[in-house]
Amino acid sequence: MPASRWITTAERGCLTILFVWLALLPLPFGSIVEHARFPLIAVPLFLCGAAVALRLEAARSRLEDALPPRAWLYWVAGGFLFVGVCALQLIPLPASLHQTLSPESYRIWSAASRIAALAGVPVAVWHPLTVDPAATAFELFRMAGLLGAFCAAALLIRSHGRRVILAAVICAAALFEAMYGLREAALERYEIWGWVNRLIFNRVTGTFVNPNHFAHYMAIVMPMPLFLVAVAWRNSGTPDLPFARRIAALMEQRLFRTMFACIVAVLCLASVLLAQSRGALLSMMAGVLGVAALLPGERRRRIALMSFAVMALIAGLVMFLGPERTVRRFVPNQVERETFVGRRIGISAAAHIFRRFPIAGSGAGTFERVVSLEQDPAVENIFHHAHNDYAEIAATMGAAGASIAFIALLAGYVALVRMTFGRNAEGLSWRRRAFQAAALASLTIAMVHALFDFNFFIPSNPATLAAIAGAAMAGTYQDKRTRR
Repeated sequence: MPASRWITTAERGCLTILFVWLALLPLPFGSIVEHARFPLIAVPLFLCGAAVALRLEAARSRLEDALPPRAWLYWVAGGFLFVGVCALQLIPLPASLHQTLSPESYRIWSAASRIAALAGVPVAVWHPLTVDPAATAFELFRMAGLLGAFCAAALLIRSHGRRVILAAVICAAALFEAMYGLREAALERYEIWGWVNRLIFNRVTGTFVNPNHFAHYMAIVMPMPLFLVAVAWRNSGTPDLPFARRIAALMEQRLFRTMFACIVAVLCLASVLLAQSRGALLSMMAGVLGVAALLPGERRRRIALMSFAVMALIAGLVMFLGPERTVRRFVPNQVERETFVGRRIGISAAAHIFRRFPIAGSGAGTFERVVSLEQDPAVENIFHHAHNDYAEIAATMGAAGASIAFIALLAGYVALVRMTFGRNAEGLSWRRRAFQAAALASLTIAMVHALFDFNFFIPSNPATLAAIAGAAMAGTYQDKRTRR
């Protein structure tokens, strides 16, 4: 078999595994059950290694043409450094260095060593920076899995056809989530594979335990059906074709794809409303309208028309689904005020934890272990997360990890904006830039919602976002070669 043929066959096999993995990601409680941890991490790492080997073999003669975009370099470099900081938190350090880097962690380990010595248990002399090595080790591998998913998507999803398939697969997963959630809500069972949700009622959750995380998943998926509709509209005719004829051509040639994408888009918005997630709704509108404002042309008119269309669609869905099921939580009441106060307490606790562990953090994934050091004792429940991803990353990763994460995120985001709407976009095809705009919208939604919730720590959500962002980061040599 020729080398090019077996490489193509192997790539298609890896793509199939990647698409199946993405479709199954949100099913086992958002991938937070124990038996889902291994495939959550192992599959993207395997695909990343296989994709790197295949691309190196295929690109020997054109490495100078296959250079990745600048945003890819920022995010990959930041990802490796961030994972490196997680690994450093697990390395046992001598007492003097440990006390210098993290006095609070040294104090906790010293107290634990004294208690263990009194009980007759052998005590190690050196200890790691993290206060819980097991939790940090899992976070280390999860971060590596996210980086692997990003790199695998960037290396494998390099053509327009593959990006369309990716969008369709994610839309199909969202369609199942919406239909499953609507079914459970209609039956008033709120079960997930037999597990009964006894914590939250009267809010659609799909296969997620928390409706806010379900709404976030549907929100970051929202740009994918919009991308499919835009591509179908673009392919239906030239801009100078009369509107009626273009609609007719769209219905004749791409009816199924267009209807599928429109249904998924409406269900995504309906799911966010039925989940009654204010943060997801605000983030989705900010992401879609924010990216729409960057598109060339008459921006004010476009934003006004899109805002009116979105508000009309929301009003129609609220009237159809009923205000009790959609916007009841949006009305201020005692319960919602307590929710707001609770989130403020979690964020405040994260800020105080950062002051205790300012340089190296308390350890990735250890927020639940250290929050009791700073949480108000009058609050009955212990916060598992800070309800603000930025605050929690700063608390658990310290200034070192947080600086790497935030600088790399912003640098890659700005580079992707320039690559999509700036001068760097001149050599790319319209279809490529359309997907990059959709990926920017998904990324913006996630970044805004991270201010109000902890979706970064719900495994399926950042993994799906990593695949979407990675697909927008494929090497640009094919687009430029097509334009030439």
